[in-house]
Amino acid sequence: MNWRNKRSVLILLAVVCTGLFAAGIAAAYLHRHDKVCDDKLAPVAQRGGLLGQVVVRCHNGQIVTLNN
Repeated sequence: MNWRNKRSVLILLAVVCTGLFAAGIAAAYLHRHDKVCDDKLAPVAQRGGLLGQVVVRCHNGQIVTLNN
C-alpha cells in the first residue's frame, strides 16, 4: 500500500471505521439480554455514582455497581 496516496489511505480509514462500527453493533446485539442482577430481572432503580459509576438496586435488595 502506498501511504502517500491520499485516496487509498482514506479508503482504508473508512473501511476500518465501518468495521469497528459493525463490531460495536454486533456486540450490543449479542449482549442485549444480559442482566446485572442475580435474579435475572431488570433493576428497580439506578442512580449515577461518583466518577461515572452507576449504582443499581435489584428486586432482592442487592446493590450492584457498574463501571463505565
